[in-house]
Amino acid sequence: MIRIAAFSLACVAALASGIWFSSWLQRETAVPEVQGFVLSEPRDFPAFTLTDDNRESFGPDDFRGKWSLLYFGFTYCPDICPLTLAVFRQFKAQLSESGRANTAFYLVSVDPERDTPERLHDYVRYFDPDFRALTGPVAELDKLARTAGVIYIIPDDTGNEDYLVDHSSTVTLVNPDGQVHAVFTAPHTANQLARDIGAVVSQW
Repeated sequence: MIRIAAFSLACVAALASGIWFSSWLQRETAVPEVQGFVLSEPRDFPAFTLTDDNRESFGPDDFRGKWSLLYFGFTYCPDICPLTLAVFRQFKAQLSESGRANTAFYLVSVDPERDTPERLHDYVRYFDPDFRALTGPVAELDKLARTAGVIYIIPDDTGNEDYLVDHSSTVTLVNPDGQVHAVFTAPHTANQLARDIGAVVSQW
């Protein structure tokens, strides 16, 4: 209960900060109105080293060259994670129909103890063969999560294989320069992502 309360307070604080930041951006810069907020100055990732679902090393430069969507979750997640990846699949189909398919989709695992690259590979490709996943030591994941404004809490006792990881349900948009450009808040739908990302990309 203490852990849940602490996570709830952290989420409230993060949400309040995000709302204030978003309102400040709207006053100071002409940014698109989205379900979330757009950074007036995109944020660089610090140096990090993760492993993708093909067991290849992955760093900040690997985001360069295309727009990317990141969702922080885990394969044992019972509801919101698979629902979000299903939304990603629907949105990707919309992009393909419109001829704008140069977008990468990532599940960033916040459960590195259980989510091996092999498990992640099978999991994300169940939703789409082009989806990718990232994992790695908590210290490296934290660098990515902090920059993306994501909060997650791994329980102290992971001896029970049924443990759950509390985490934010935001979607992070990374621009072709490899920078955090926008953060979209739940609930997510394919149409909402299409509208919001379209507004951001058209102004970039």
